[in-house]
Amino acid sequence: MNVNGSRFELLLGRQDWGRCRGGDGDGAHTLDAAWKGAVASPPIDPDPQLPAWEAMRNEVMLSARLIELPSTPAEQPFSLDARRPASADRHGNVYRIGDDRATLAVYSAGSRRESIFWPASPADCADEADRWRRDFQPVEAPDAPARDVFLALAVSADDYLVVAYARGTKRGFLAFDLVAGGPPVPTAWPDAVPFDPFDMAPRHGGGVWVLDRDRRLLWELDCRLAVVSVAQPSETLLEGELDDFQPLTGDVRERAPVLFPGGIDLAGSPGAVVKPIAVEMLDEGRVLILDIDEAMNRSRVVRLRREEGAWIANASRWLDEMPDLAHDFVLGRARLFNGADAAKLLFIATRGGNQVRAYTVMDGPDSFDLSASTDLFPLRRFGGRALVAIKEDGYYDSGITSVVWTPIVQQPRALYERRAQFVTPVFDSLDVATTWDRVVLDACLPPDTAIAIESRAGDEFEGVLEGSPPAFVAAQVIGSWMPEPAPILRSDGPELPFLRDEAARATRREKGVGAWDLLLQNAKGRYLQLRITLTSANGMATPRLRALRAWSPRFSYPQRFLPAVYREDATAGPFLERWLSNLENTLTNMEDRVVNVQALFDARVAPAETLAWLASWFDVAFDPAWDVRRQRLFVKRAMDYFRWRGTVHGLRLALDLAFDPCIHESEFDDPAPGDAQGRGIRIVETYQTRLVGALAAGDAGSSEPGPRIVKLDAMWSPGEGNAGLVERFAAFLGTTATFSQQVTPFSLVPPTDGTVDKWAAFTQAALGFVPSIGTAERTRWRNYLMARGVAPDAIALPRDYPATPGDQELWLAFAKIKDGAWMRARWQDFLARRYRSIQKLDRAWQATWPSFEAVALPDVLPETAAAQTDWLQFERQVLAMHRTAHRFSVLLPLEDVTSDPAELERRLGLARRIVELEKPAHTVFDVRFYWAFFRVGEARLGLDTQMGSGSRARELVPEAILGRAYVGASFVGGAARPKDGDRLLAAC
Repeated sequence: MNVNGSRFELLLGRQDWGRCRGGDGDGAHTLDAAWKGAVASPPIDPDPQLPAWEAMRNEVMLSARLIELPSTPAEQPFSLDARRPASADRHGNVYRIGDDRATLAVYSAGSRRESIFWPASPADCADEADRWRRDFQPVEAPDAPARDVFLALAVSADDYLVVAYARGTKRGFLAFDLVAGGPPVPTAWPDAVPFDPFDMAPRHGGGVWVLDRDRRLLWELDCRLAVVSVAQPSETLLEGELDDFQPLTGDVRERAPVLFPGGIDLAGSPGAVVKPIAVEMLDEGRVLILDIDEAMNRSRVVRLRREEGAWIANASRWLDEMPDLAHDFVLGRARLFNGADAAKLLFIATRGGNQVRAYTVMDGPDSFDLSASTDLFPLRRFGGRALVAIKEDGYYDSGITSVVWTPIVQQPRALYERRAQFVTPVFDSLDVATTWDRVVLDACLPPDTAIAIESRAGDEFEGVLEGSPPAFVAAQVIGSWMPEPAPILRSDGPELPFLRDEAARATRREKGVGAWDLLLQNAKGRYLQLRITLTSANGMATPRLRALRAWSPRFSYPQRFLPAVYREDATAGPFLERWLSNLENTLTNMEDRVVNVQALFDARVAPAETLAWLASWFDVAFDPAWDVRRQRLFVKRAMDYFRWRGTVHGLRLALDLAFDPCIHESEFDDPAPGDAQGRGIRIVETYQTRLVGALAAGDAGSSEPGPRIVKLDAMWSPGEGNAGLVERFAAFLGTTATFSQQVTPFSLVPPTDGTVDKWAAFTQAALGFVPSIGTAERTRWRNYLMARGVAPDAIALPRDYPATPGDQELWLAFAKIKDGAWMRARWQDFLARRYRSIQKLDRAWQATWPSFEAVALPDVLPETAAAQTDWLQFERQVLAMHRTAHRFSVLLPLEDVTSDPAELERRLGLARRIVELEKPAHTVFDVRFYWAFFRVGEARLGLDTQMGSGSRARELVPEAILGRAYVGASFVGGAARPKDGDRLLAAC
């Protein structure tokens, strides 16, 4: 609804457009029923006067027509004698029967050249009549043996090239092992069984299908080339007869007759095949037969399937759209001009030879038919030998003398019907005597196409209402059709702001794409129906309708703003109404923007060009690489982003905005506990690695062998006191501590008696660290005493506030020296934060320190348990955290070892710039990659695990380099790496 209260009825999508009807709206079927009938089984011939539905674009258009390429005077129709059976193996090598039918040729996928495959050498090609001419010759020259004539061939699923041959009256097969190589294995056919193979096709699981055209028989041979018999009559090879030797008593011994399975009778099947000329495997137990009727000049396809021990045939409709008889067919894919993946189609070549017809196979359990495609697939220099499927793609032989196998490619041409007409459902304005305002079409009208609209409106209708408005499917408005003006392309885009694309407006207008506006002239009444006529002047282009919006009621400027005298004149009044409606349309768009100006401040609906302006309110400039969705997300959650700025979560958000291709709004929410390492980009704070190691803390790029856990339960604790620590040290040295040693404070400074290494090893094991702060403090204290002329060993580093005034003055003067005393300052700050007042510290330590600034660093173990606990926590935990504080690592996932090094360096540089801008000023960081998949020795099963082929993964196999790579262990290099299974193999 706009600012003036007008609203629109909408047709959008197949469900809405499918409610329309043909003619004047009284058609027997809706458009949806007609569209479903076009793909039904059997299909219903579409009415050329009805529009078609284009599913890829979701648009209504003129029905496409088959393009018939006319033959040139030099083109002669093919005969079946031009056929030379061909078949391809799984590697793309094509085998065919030579034009002389005495040789087999192979087209190599590697060299793209054709050569003789069999006979294998020139000696084998020599005339058989010359072979008997030797030193010793018979008195009379024998007759030259008959040469093999190859009739048909096919490559089986188990990599055997099976060739049917004729040798005089003899028939049989040659089986070539394409994997192991070597000479063929012959299989003879019984002389008593008539057999003339014409075409062959591979059989599912191994073996072949063999078509005997003249006798209309189909033979199924398994992988041993044995005939498979399913409810087929058998041929008798040898009659049964009595044995020459009979027993003296008992039954007479008789030899059973020798039977041979017969072929599948195509003429007697329910399909009643007229003349089969080609066979193609469809699936296990199902096969397609190409059938022609020369008398009626028509062709069809018959599906033969095996079910419960019987053969059932289903024939398609006669393909009357083909002007000539079928010549050959193949089931495969074609290359589409737009590069999209194509489904398998059945391509049928006619005897004209300049194009193939494409059909979609509708293979149901109890029905079978073909749906014709209107796409154009021309053939260039088709020799008529064969259509063949190479790696499931359709190919044909191109060339007259030398054969080149050329893929079947779609040509981007189309031919459409000249006219189509349909009627919309009834639209209801819900108000009597409504003046309908306008119709807006989201459409494409190329040159030489047009859309004409007629309307009829009234307050009454006839028929049955089905559903609620606007779904008045079976109703009609009472009234006559009135012509409306031709729609005009709007210069400012659609009237709905969320449909506007300002950047592409100029280009789209040149192509006739946009919103086409039509001001209704005669539509007044509660109900409205539109009759839409699509036309094409030459059939080379079609108008396309995506959406239709019928607006009502009209906001009348004369009625609202002018005196009634301006509406009294029967001629001038309606003219003024229509003229001011054009101004109303323009002004309403402006008023809509004023009323809905708040939409500009909502990142979800604001126009794309305003997002940068909204971001400038936060003093932010968008990265040019960000798409509109990312910009909207940032503006919408900017406050959350800045709230977390400078934290680990904020850094991760900034990096996800730059690198995550599918960033979700939920990532701006507060981080959940345990969710820190669940994402691809990781930020590892170094202080977290102090106890468990970098790997356990989340640094998957760490070189450490595995997680490291420090056992705290076996260490010394303040509850053991000084005596317990001394006893531990004595046991470590292999001695027993005396009483005097037990009461002497344990030294936190390395000894000078040669046991430094043992002392360091003991403290590391018992305390978890080697004490260091007392050593530096004692050294500074002694240097200070020497500078004052006092013997260094005369006064020890105080464990409590000195008792004498002289010692107090000396110590306070030393405590005021800040140069080099940063560790003491940190120790004093730690105590001040813990106890808050010096009195609480003195009570806990049983000391008399006057202030925190006077507390000394201990160089021996403190006396009380509280002081020992404070020192232990400070040096074991606080200092360990301080050494790694304010340092972190940013880890970017790397999932492919073949990534472009330049791209990786660009990503590293971008990440560094982002972190430098977003990190706290006092922190230090590094950025590096980590492998985002499983590695032996660093297993991280869970969200980070990527399962693949292990050591056989293609990413880990090197490219083949001549002189360095091994056969079978490398792949051919290049810009496009081959598919799986195309490893470099040894030549046979």
